[in-house]
Amino acid sequence: MTFFGTRRVRQTRVLRPTQSWWERLQQSLQDYRTVKQLLIGATAVVVLLLALQAWQTRLPYREGQYIPDGILSRIDFRVENISETSRVRQLAEDNAPLVFAQHNEVIDNLTATFRSQLSAVANAKSADKLEPSVGLTFGLNQDKAEYDNLHGLLTETESAGELLDQLVLEFSQWLSGVRILGILDATALAALEERPIDLSDETRIEIVSNEEGHRLLSVAVFSDVILENQLEDTGTLGKAWADHSTLQPIRPWVETWLTASLKGHLVFNEKETNNRRLIALDETEPQYDFFAANSVLIPAGSQITSENKLLLVREFEEYELVITNRERCLRVIGAAVMLIAMVVLMSMYIGSSEPELASDPTQLLALVAMCGAAVSAGALLSADPWRAEIIPVMATVTIVAIVHNRALALLVGFCLCVMVAFATLERLEHFSLLMLLCVTVIVPLKTVSSRSTIIKIGFVAALVGFSSVWGLNLLQAHPMAEFWQNTAILKESLKLSGWSLVCCFLVAGSLPFIERVFGIVTDISLLELTAVSHPLLQELARRAPGSYNHSLNVAAIGEAAADAIGAHGLLVRVGAYFHDIGKMLKPEYFIENMVEGQQSQHENLTPAMSALIIIGHVKDGSELAEQHNLPQHLVDFVEQHHGTTLVEYFYHEAAARADEDHRTDADESTFRYPGPKPQSKETGVMMLADAVESASRTLNEPTPKRIQSLVKEITLKRLLDGQFDECGLTMSELRVVQESVVKTLLAVYHGRIKYPD
Repeated sequence: MTFFGTRRVRQTRVLRPTQSWWERLQQSLQDYRTVKQLLIGATAVVVLLLALQAWQTRLPYREGQYIPDGILSRIDFRVENISETSRVRQLAEDNAPLVFAQHNEVIDNLTATFRSQLSAVANAKSADKLEPSVGLTFGLNQDKAEYDNLHGLLTETESAGELLDQLVLEFSQWLSGVRILGILDATALAALEERPIDLSDETRIEIVSNEEGHRLLSVAVFSDVILENQLEDTGTLGKAWADHSTLQPIRPWVETWLTASLKGHLVFNEKETNNRRLIALDETEPQYDFFAANSVLIPAGSQITSENKLLLVREFEEYELVITNRERCLRVIGAAVMLIAMVVLMSMYIGSSEPELASDPTQLLALVAMCGAAVSAGALLSADPWRAEIIPVMATVTIVAIVHNRALALLVGFCLCVMVAFATLERLEHFSLLMLLCVTVIVPLKTVSSRSTIIKIGFVAALVGFSSVWGLNLLQAHPMAEFWQNTAILKESLKLSGWSLVCCFLVAGSLPFIERVFGIVTDISLLELTAVSHPLLQELARRAPGSYNHSLNVAAIGEAAADAIGAHGLLVRVGAYFHDIGKMLKPEYFIENMVEGQQSQHENLTPAMSALIIIGHVKDGSELAEQHNLPQHLVDFVEQHHGTTLVEYFYHEAAARADEDHRTDADESTFRYPGPKPQSKETGVMMLADAVESASRTLNEPTPKRIQSLVKEITLKRLLDGQFDECGLTMSELRVVQESVVKTLLAVYHGRIKYPD
């Protein structure tokens, strides 16, 4: 039993045919890699369970969704009637009392003012001698007849002083009846009417004291406190005249004076009024509509609207409350079984088709994390009004297609679509729509030659998404007359198309980050690295022009050969540009950088030292590549383009010197490159192109036959030396590579007619 491609190690015991399955399982578990990858599989199941939130049920309905069979309530529940609740709350707010603060010091001051001004009228010798302001408050208006009448009543007895005292006393007693209720003067009434308050005679009011705490004094209706109403015969002050016989003869002047002089006895308290309204709102109970179990929530053949969706949400919330822990556990177990099946399916594929991924726990955990994040984000973004679950799903499968391959992306997309559909609408058509868009994005992603590639795919996905939504809704039993006028379908189609396009723009913009995180190289990055403005290439051309020219030739040879076998030709081309950058540190030790007549630096060195310098350009190049943050794929070309081949020239020279000195043969391991051997078809092609290009320079007459013989010889030598054992090149592919290399070299060394001097 294997998970994620774990293979049994050859050194383990051979399994006997008579062993039971339990013994075979125990023996497999002795391999720590199996245990590690089993733990990764278990981690994947747990992460996806958490992402799905499998213990929770989902509301599988969206606004605008067509319901052919209708929806019945599963439980008794109630839904707040928003409009009725609003009406009741507004009524309660309107019925909240207005609060007025009573200032009784106004009455006290009013009595003193009444005495002084009444005394002024009594003491005035004539109307024109009376102070105008006093005459105005009594309504005399410089009218001599009015003045004579009031003055005569005040002075008709000899004891005018006693009469005045009696009048003031009765005036005070007359006002005592309104000390608790209060009086709202005309000025305050006019100011109150300018406020946005609904006032009527029956509006309820509360009279409170003016001190801190606002003690409640009385409760009345608005008409009771208006001064004009109180002065009428049926009012509080009007009824009190019968008890004040001395004051009653001057009643008209007293009422006129009171109307003109009274100010600020009752003051509207806005803060306390608002508090009463808030209390009234808080005490108002919400109004509910009740629905019994099995009652129709959505009629058959109708669509879900924003109004009836509230019913579904409320019914769902009430149903969630009655779900038992046992039912939740069963739901989790069911989800776990589904996820285990998916993980096993993924492990079988990865184990058989993706050995590199299977042997890399970091990449496996990254894949698990991406899937978990996609499911969690998909469930979160699927809610109305966003409905954007396609973004994390499509982004994940696009990244998997770019980082790994399209086959794995299709399998990941299938699993993600199943899980996201399970976590959202739990409908087959939803899964079909998600899967269709994933396939639309994955199939064209063989290579990413430019950012516009992903953008173009986004437009195609947008078109497919738009038409798919219309097609799925058309398959459902919509009346055709209503179908073409249904704006909800149009909005859903446009929304899905827009999110598909947004997803592709996000992935295209995030490509540099994706490449760095996952250690991959797209054609976009490779094309950027082919620019001659790269610092390493500029430095190589300046310091080691021969090596630079050699790299350009190797790039042309290698790219054509890689393309011939279906490998990544652009990657070989860029790798060839950088494969010899280590030579720039000691360019004079490499023959291609020497000019005619220049003495070789190796003449004064031992063969071992010369070989060490030659071999050192691989390590130097690797360090330079890492310092300049070249992608790992290009560093591989620097490290693997010589594999573990032998530096033959200096090895044979060392062997010859050993024979002359009658010593043992030279140590071959000292003259071999450290490797590793080529690990991919691209680096294998690169090795052969590099060796052939260098060797072809030694041909005096590069005829087609000699070139063909040279390529065959070098290929056979590398093959017998085991340099192609780990790169995956087959014999038939090597034959194609040979033919391509020969063809390219013949084009380089083509014949020319000899021109006269």
